[in-house]
Amino acid sequence: MAPKLLLLDLDDVLVDYSHDRRCRALAETAGVSPAQIHRAVFESGLEKRCDRGEFGLDEYMNRLRIDWGMDIPGEDFIAARYASTRVRPNMLAVCEALAARVSLGIFTNNGHWLQQHAERIVPELMPLFGTRFVSSGGLGLTKPDPDAFALCLQRLGFTAGSTLFVDDKASNVEGARQAGLDAFVFEDEPQFFNALRLRGLEPGATHAP
Repeated sequence: MAPKLLLLDLDDVLVDYSHDRRCRALAETAGVSPAQIHRAVFESGLEKRCDRGEFGLDEYMNRLRIDWGMDIPGEDFIAARYASTRVRPNMLAVCEALAARVSLGIFTNNGHWLQQHAERIVPELMPLFGTRFVSSGGLGLTKPDPDAFALCLQRLGFTAGSTLFVDDKASNVEGARQAGLDAFVFEDEPQFFNALRLRGLEPGATHAP
């Protein structure tokens, strides 16, 4: 039986995301090196703490300014995320083909600010996913915690047994399976399309409701 909800990871599944490109964009704004940005944002643990919902965008910018001496406007922080994110055309096309047959959702380990500003960061995805976009920062739990999947599905109004989850990280897929979802690891687009077909989600085919 085909799933009722196709729940997808964002980065490196629906989009290509580059840490390096994001660091370069932020470095230009802050007047520091990309390596300094990488230390402040990623190596320090700030990004992961934001992903866990410990603080939002304003506090994130405050911590960069107070702890690291980097004065980065929130608008520029959002713009840097946009500049480092590229929607994969083939993934968008297959989701558009499936939209009439299965509900589509995103579950991403990112700060709540990304969900709040998704219209600016991934505008191409919003017509398909806008009402079913969940960030770990908004939940206060991150993948691969099985409780994160349970809370995500509660927010979206679907059951684990009716959901197919796809992520590029095996640990997140295992967490989803522990929560009762069908799930598989994204490897590349041909493998993804074939795995959908095996689960009754053939783009262009007609499925009974």
